[in-house]
Amino acid sequence: METYLKTEHPHIFQRESVCGGEPIIDGLRVTVRHVATLYLRGETAPAIADALNITEAQVFHGLSYFFDHREEIAELITREEQAHAGFGAI
Repeated sequence: METYLKTEHPHIFQRESVCGGEPIIDGLRVTVRHVATLYLRGETAPAIADALNITEAQVFHGLSYFFDHREEIAELITREEQAHAGFGAI
């Protein structure tokens, strides 16, 4: 049976079959990693919301989780960057 984990953040969940089990914004396939990546690039909350087609409140939920789990999300960002870099070598 699939695990659907509610985190200590009420609007952030993890589900094995959705986005590889990464923390996601409730009801969406938008990961906290996506929100954090845009934030770390200097994007504003309204710009992140527009880019990901979510509300600003959902952006803040994602950022709240990110701020409480920086190492976990940084590792996910690093893995994603490495995966993309691997495609450049083809």
